[in-house]
Amino acid sequence: MTRKAFIEAVRRQIYGGQPPSEASVTIGLVNNYLNDAIGVAAKANYKDSIAIDGIAYINNSFYTTFKSLPIVEDEQFLWKVTLPHLPFGIGTSDGVPTLIIKDNESRQLSDNLVWLSQAQRSFNKGMRTIPNKLLAYSESKYIYIQSTLILQDYTAQVTMVSGGDPTDLSSELNIPGDYMPLMRDYLFQKFMQQRMTPQDVVNDGSDVIKTA
Repeated sequence: MTRKAFIEAVRRQIYGGQPPSEASVTIGLVNNYLNDAIGVAAKANYKDSIAIDGIAYINNSFYTTFKSLPIVEDEQFLWKVTLPHLPFGIGTSDGVPTLIIKDNESRQLSDNLVWLSQAQRSFNKGMRTIPNKLLAYSESKYIYIQSTLILQDYTAQVTMVSGGDPTDLSSELNIPGDYMPLMRDYLFQKFMQQRMTPQDVVNDGSDVIKTA
């Protein structure tokens, strides 16, 4: 199912049919909240895996690989990659488990980078390097790579928990079908609460909502 098709299904559920032309719940508005719903579904899957298998993991259907991400210099021997969106807060490194570097000329791929937690960064500096391995850590929507190599001529390739490209409504929404009802219910409740909230439609200089 594409993002647009899913969004249209949510809007029809909210309005009980074809949304009117003056509908305040627009396609763009639902798309803005869609990542929140994907995060809720991913966390539910994480909890379900513990309940069913006794092991915490995320189903492969939630993962998306983003390629050709630029690598720019941030500080000396420190390089930065900007992710398509903030990774979901699931587990220690389940949000972005894989990062590799690609040489666009030879098309060679590096080994997966070794992840550092924020706690490990406090004592990592000055330690002996791991042969043929690069270290990386994440902050917000950025990934920082520690390397004495010149990486700006290469690109990064990340695999992360994501519903796909949020800027492309025609892209496939890669969410397991059994978690889509959970996402629809989440969005339905959020937007129905918004629609039922009284609005201040009187331009009288006061923000007090008059309901009668």
